[in-house]
Formats: sequence, C-alpha cells, structure tokens
Amino acid sequence: MSGCIDQKKQIILDGPGNISNYEFEVFLDEWDNKIPANTTTYYILEDKTEVQVVSIVINSSKLEIIPPDSLGGSSNEDPIKNFVLLAEPANETVASSSTFMRLSNSSNVSALNYTLTQEIAQNMKVINLEFEEPVTGFIAYTLNIPGTQSFAFMKPDSEFIRVVLPKGFITGNRIFGIARPDSYDTSFDEEGRQTLLWISSKMGEREEAIQVKYYAESAPMYFFAAIVALLFGVVMVLSRYSRSKKELESVRGIFELEKEYEKKGRRKK
Repeated sequence: MSGCIDQKKQIILDGPGNISNYEFEVFLDEWDNKIPANTTTYYILEDKTEVQVVSIVINSSKLEIIPPDSLGGSSNEDPIKNFVLLAEPANETVASSSTFMRLSNSSNVSALNYTLTQEIAQNMKVINLEFEEPVTGFIAYTLNIPGTQSFAFMKPDSEFIRVVLPKGFITGNRIFGIARPDSYDTSFDEEGRQTLLWISSKMGEREEAIQVKYYAESAPMYFFAAIVALLFGVVMVLSRYSRSKKELESVRGIFELEKEYEKKGRRKK
C-alpha cells in the first residue's frame, strides 16, 4: 500500500484464543481436483458487532488483515482478538484435504513464532501477520464490525472469499439489500445460513471492496403484509368516501324535490 505510512506498532496478545469458538471448515477447490485452496471465510455473528474470520493459508509467510472498521484508523480498541493458529511449516506438511481435516480436529494451537504489527496506510488500519517461515494451515481471529446489517470489507489476498450470514438473515432482494459485486455462488449450509462465494480471479481489478447488505428473512413477508394492509386501508377510505358522496347526493336530491314541491304549491295558490 502506498502513501503516508505511520510507524509500525507491535500488537501483543494476552494469549492463544479459544479453538472451540471457530468453525474450521475444509473448503475445497471444486474446479481443481477438489484440493484445498487459499480461502478466507467471514462468519458474521448474530449480534452483528463481531465477525469471525477463518483463513486457509497454503505456503504463506505473511497475511495482511484490514479490519472492516479500519477506515480512519482512529479506534483505540483491540484491533484483533481471540487469535488461533492451527498450522505447520509448509516444508514439513502436504497441503491436502487430510492435512486440513487433521488440523481442524486439533485441540491445541500451533507453537509457531509470528509477529503482529499494526500501521496506518492511506488512512486505513492494516494489521500484518508475519511468520519466520512459510506455513500451511488455519488462521482464525475475531474483528469488531459496526452493528448494522451491512458488512463491507477490503478484498483479502485469497482465491476464494466467503461470507456466512447470521442465521435468519439473507441477502439478494434489491429493495432490502444485495451484495456488491455480485457473488459467484450463493448457497445455504446445514444450519440454514446463507453463504456467499466470490472467486478472486474472476473479479475485476477495480473490485477491491465487497459489501453485503442483508436483512431478516421475514422482512419481505412483513413488508408485503404492510403494503396489503395499506392498500386495504386506502380501499376502505375510498369506499367510505364513495358511500358518503352518494348519501350526500341523495340528501341533496331530496332537498331539491322539496324545493320543487314548495314552488308548485305557491303557484297553485
């Protein structure tokens, strides 16, 4: 990243995070013999104030993390928390599905040396995770996000990018919210959560950011019910107005007849 860069600040974590907090899914590249590929998955939590990020890294020595709330870089809160590392030196392991399955079932974090530093580049907070040597495995951490139903983030350096929405929320309706750019694939997992997938190599060079506006699954139904109720109310008002108008015309007609009778009565006298 170019531009004015502040001095790097080292991040010291209290200790390893809790492995059981994360979902270590072995996502396979179905377009290339179903082998693991560099993948970043964002799990938006139900309170919509945190996102859990789980990355599959293969032969990587550095990972750049840009928190979704990093614009301006002025937050004093911990930029990253609950850091979990399940990885092995790349020259000592094979990047196969069996390797990642074994790592995903591990009960202990990996004892690999790494450094976490933070800097401000182009008015954005950037966290750099660096290892002494390339590693292969899982990297998981938690980031703070604005408590809204709109999740935006800079495209990570991964071939596959996934966003898992909270249960009971979806996206795709142009009235309530959609994803930009359009996802390559949309599906639902075993828990009924909507999952969106982007493939980095199929995205345009200018598509550097991804935004997902999502909403409650029941929102369109309630919106439709509100529209029906509104239309029903309009029909009732128009119907009452029509009845009142007819009644007024009827009264006016009777009044006019009475006036005619009075006129005829006067003529006879």
